[in-house]
Amino acid sequence: MGFTKSVTITFLSNMFLFLLSFVSATLLSRVLGPAGAGVWNVASNFLTFGTLILGLGLAAANVFFLGKNRRDLGGIVGNNIVLTLLSAIILVPFYYLNTRFHFQFLRGVSDAQMLMVLLAVPFMNLKASLLNVLLGLQDVVTYNWVNVGDKVLNLILLVVLFFYLASPSSAILAALAGTVIVNVWEMAILVRLVRQRDFLEEVSGTGGRPRRGALRYLFTLDFPLMGRMLGYGLKAQVGNFIQRLNYSLDVFIVNYFLPLNQVGMYWVAVTLGKTLWAVSGSIATVILPVASSATNKGDLDSFTNRVTRVSLALIMLFSLILGLISRPLIIWWFTYPFAPAAEAFLWLLPGVAIFSISNILANYLAGIGLVEKNIYSAVISGVVTVVLDFILIPRIGINGASIATSLSYITFTLTTLYFYVRHTHCRWQDVLILKGTDLVLVRQTLLQRFKR
Repeated sequence: MGFTKSVTITFLSNMFLFLLSFVSATLLSRVLGPAGAGVWNVASNFLTFGTLILGLGLAAANVFFLGKNRRDLGGIVGNNIVLTLLSAIILVPFYYLNTRFHFQFLRGVSDAQMLMVLLAVPFMNLKASLLNVLLGLQDVVTYNWVNVGDKVLNLILLVVLFFYLASPSSAILAALAGTVIVNVWEMAILVRLVRQRDFLEEVSGTGGRPRRGALRYLFTLDFPLMGRMLGYGLKAQVGNFIQRLNYSLDVFIVNYFLPLNQVGMYWVAVTLGKTLWAVSGSIATVILPVASSATNKGDLDSFTNRVTRVSLALIMLFSLILGLISRPLIIWWFTYPFAPAAEAFLWLLPGVAIFSISNILANYLAGIGLVEKNIYSAVISGVVTVVLDFILIPRIGINGASIATSLSYITFTLTTLYFYVRHTHCRWQDVLILKGTDLVLVRQTLLQRFKR
């Protein structure tokens, strides 16, 4: 499948995912209110951190190594399953420590809710790993179907469970149940893939494998490959973990210093801000496997420059529109109690808009094996996040969190741009400034799509 078609499918999928996420956020905010939404935000952010820390970078490693050799599929899936199960053991002592000491940054999350969150961590990790296996195989259509199906299922379970109990516990249980179901779905997809004769001929050269051997093939353990996966994945994980701190650490600091309803307000501002990442996120998703399997560096660099320029121009336009309508949109969509989130969103907007192109550039660097560059960028921006959060949040509340996050995003983007320009030897203008030829190309591509 061509890059343009892959990006188009992924973009449409991401827009639908955004719509589903927005509906879920609306449901949560209207049913739970600011305080209940704050509890859900703290729990979901801890779930995100748990999956990130214990994910060992396997999701990124899957894309990288499958891009190099599809014959490693069986060993990659088997290694993922074993490592995910082993990493889950660490969660047991954490649960005991939290029930004993009740960590302040998790204030508002009950022991029962924390138990559900911790149970969801290994299933979330396996879901992300298997999903990225599909991406590594460049099966973009199935990848997006699973992504959309996951969100639809979660929304359905959320609505059903809210009929029985309108509390953050229902939202956490919906996430746990939905993830388990998606795990089963992903394994069924991979089993069906392995049973296809053309795939078996490609990976084995034997002309096919017996149907009963599909599961055995997917549960292969490849220890040399496991070592290489962990070597790549842990490097990617360090950068991802620090960058996730930039995304979400402020939620725990807001929860530490401010009332729970302020956490709910800030969650709405961040949710609205992430809408801008639909364009660049779609391109970044496809850039990683393309960069991993690319053979012509010059064409890849020129291509990445063009899509980054076009993405930035579109995102700046969307940012202006979203900034103008943000306050009435929040009041109408999330209800009036969340109105203070509008000011926090405006402070967050510059960083979110500029940061969107770093998704593309960081995935390019990861795709060609320069994961450590993303780590450097994440460390620098992480320091900015931590220092400014502790200075600004106690003084000006959630607006301080937005300012700190915005400056951190800008820092990450500038450092990533520096590493990208230094590696590709292109000018920064070639990456950021829209050209007339870009407009012509976009127009021609759209006309071709409409004709089809």
